Amino acid sequence: MLPMKRTKLATLVTVSLAMTPPVWGLPAGLQPLDDRELSAVSAQSGVNLELNLRLTTDAISYFDDGNGIHLEGFNIGSASQPGAPAFHKVKIDINADASLSLDYLVQDRRIEVTDIRLANAPEHSMGGIFMDHDITGNLRLAPGGHSGQGYTLDSQFSMRNGRLGYRTNGNEVFLDGVSLDVNAPGMTLDSDDNSLLLRAPTVDGQFDIAAIRYSNNPANRGVSRDANSGAWLPSYGQLQGDFQLSQETRIRGEGRFGQQGLRIDSDTQIHHANLSYLTNGHALTLRNISGHLAVDDLRIDVTQDWHGRDALALTLHRLAGNLDIERLEMGADQRSIGAVNFSFLFADQVINGRAYSNAFYLQGGGHPDAGLQGLRIASQWSLKNADLAFTDDGNKIIFSGLQSWGQGDITVNVTRDGTLGDTRFYDGLRIGFEGVEGGYRLNGLRVGDPDAPLQGGTELLLALGIYPAYDFELDGHITLGAGGPAGEGLVINSDIRIRNGNAALIATPYNPGEGDVTQKGLWATDLSYDMHLRNMTLGMTEEGLAIIKGEAWSTMDVGNLRLGSKDDSRSFGRFVLQRYETGSSMVISPGGAGNLCVGGSGNSAAACAASGGSWEMRGEEGITVALRNILAQAVDETRRNRFVWETHRQLGPGGKPINDTGVKLVLNDIYTSDGTGDGSNTFGIQTDIALDVYQTRVVKKQDGPDSQGVFGLKGDERIMDTSAAAGYRYVSNPSAADRANRPLGFAVQAHTRFKELNIGNIDLVHPQGGAATAIYGAKLQNLDLRANLTATPIP
Repeated sequence: MLPMKRTKLATLVTVSLAMTPPVWGLPAGLQPLDDRELSAVSAQSGVNLELNLRLTTDAISYFDDGNGIHLEGFNIGSASQPGAPAFHKVKIDINADASLSLDYLVQDRRIEVTDIRLANAPEHSMGGIFMDHDITGNLRLAPGGHSGQGYTLDSQFSMRNGRLGYRTNGNEVFLDGVSLDVNAPGMTLDSDDNSLLLRAPTVDGQFDIAAIRYSNNPANRGVSRDANSGAWLPSYGQLQGDFQLSQETRIRGEGRFGQQGLRIDSDTQIHHANLSYLTNGHALTLRNISGHLAVDDLRIDVTQDWHGRDALALTLHRLAGNLDIERLEMGADQRSIGAVNFSFLFADQVINGRAYSNAFYLQGGGHPDAGLQGLRIASQWSLKNADLAFTDDGNKIIFSGLQSWGQGDITVNVTRDGTLGDTRFYDGLRIGFEGVEGGYRLNGLRVGDPDAPLQGGTELLLALGIYPAYDFELDGHITLGAGGPAGEGLVINSDIRIRNGNAALIATPYNPGEGDVTQKGLWATDLSYDMHLRNMTLGMTEEGLAIIKGEAWSTMDVGNLRLGSKDDSRSFGRFVLQRYETGSSMVISPGGAGNLCVGGSGNSAAACAASGGSWEMRGEEGITVALRNILAQAVDETRRNRFVWETHRQLGPGGKPINDTGVKLVLNDIYTSDGTGDGSNTFGIQTDIALDVYQTRVVKKQDGPDSQGVFGLKGDERIMDTSAAAGYRYVSNPSAADRANRPLGFAVQAHTRFKELNIGNIDLVHPQGGAATAIYGAKLQNLDLRANLTATPIP
């Protein structure tokens, strides 16, 4: 700092600023300093500047090749007192090294935009945003950047009492009680090659978001408690975390459409991070995160989408990255289910002769019945490749070769419960889907490392509702409300409609190593699927992640169940499955099967071996999924449990079968009960699934060489051996060292039971003769079924 006297002399300036066009010159309340006041300023002590700031303006506009976007109702003022100013204090100093130092304090400030509109589509708004905060910090600016020119910046700040919200049609979702501390020393800002280059070698920070809140009261504008009742607004939960990263970002004026626009390229390295999501004090924690993210050629333009609609366009050439999570913890004791790695590449690709890229066109309006405010995103996505690896007690399994693609409109609105126009809305953040055509596919599993051979086993994910491959046409919505099973969390209401779908139940790799091939398997084709959820809750509990369905009903109509390819293989016929559930649940908990006897019985290694079984100690990590499906009695034609198998249908134009023209087997009014005779139905069908990655015993089924030319006798065990040409060998009597090198597999232990399953009647239906009841009612009681499955590569 420059030499100064002990007695400090500073200037105090208080400004009340209210700027409304078309006022020019000095805004009202801003007065020039006279000579007497100026004579009291001493540069030796720096300058202290205090401002009570209130700023309003009709709009801030940005234009790109003649197309514009307006931020309307821009306002800076007090967060707690509408119409009042916010307090600012800045101390400006010149240091001894000629750097500029700014110490600043901001109290009770709100920055707000009431509407975001496109200039050529002013009738609709994307909605409004607001941000509240108290901030203290320091910014040091020195000449000389990374290359000698430019600037060096040291920044440190703390934010408290923060809020960040999105508002449409009087409803809002916002982050509440935000605390954020950031330290970013040694940043450099340079100008080269007609671009700005910002380098941040180290950015350390931590944050705490006390609640993510929802309001359906237009009188609430960014407050934690309801303006009418005084009650706390419902919360989606809490977020906490910390991070250390480095980043390099280049910005230049270069749009993808026309002569103007922005281009952003960035590279981010996550050195260390932790993230926790909490509801009611219970956490899901991603521990010891590291990774890398590279954004290549992101363009921002004001232009039109492929339908000629005005939009703010974000188009991306390439996004690549990987994320490593050392521990994924949940439950009261924060046990780990294992480690997770996700690597991905978003880039252009061609699927089934159609080109896909990554482009998002933001427009105003949202769903047309929700009101004039909302967000519509004309979207196209292209995930060219991704691998998801799960490591359980040091054993790794990789879901390899995930691809996804699609195009359609996505709408975003904050809505309240009620019917507007012809549409039923619910409290929460509504994400709508209109005319979305897309799909995904998995190439297969790899066990141990990314170079391991592809294998089957993806069909084991069907228990979780995940298909190995799926393409579809999608319409509908998911509305995320606040609340959860015990106060905090999510309340989900949803109506989804899928048409012209093709879902693989079992599928071979789409690329076995020599390029794309037609996937073979068991396919549900010509699929229509209507799904409805009411008041499903999601939140963290002592056990783990709990998902509880209030009411759920669906109709899955499989036009053809095919074995072979999805397009032209022979069909087993048509299958229709209707489901109606009330109070069903799923709990995901840490820990897999633990110690168990496979192929025998016994609670110890000795007892298991004596029974002819194999004792497996699968470790502390893994995943257990507890499912409870309560099948309710029929309410109407759509809310019921019913199964239909139809064959011998008449053929229509083009040889396509016509539904409801064949012979049917119908199981009507299927439901569970507790078998007590009083109508109680709380037990349902309970299934516990323990998932582990573990070594398993694999034996040869016949004498002679296998498909890889490796010789063995029937009953020999396969032992992994990196010195062998095929990576394994067969052993008749494996030693302890051999048994330690048994193949890794995707191990599933399942336990299913129910007290009573009822079938109202079983009908045979002929297209001319109509329905004839074959069985008048059936009951299945006290089922208890246990199974152990392990998927390993088959040479």
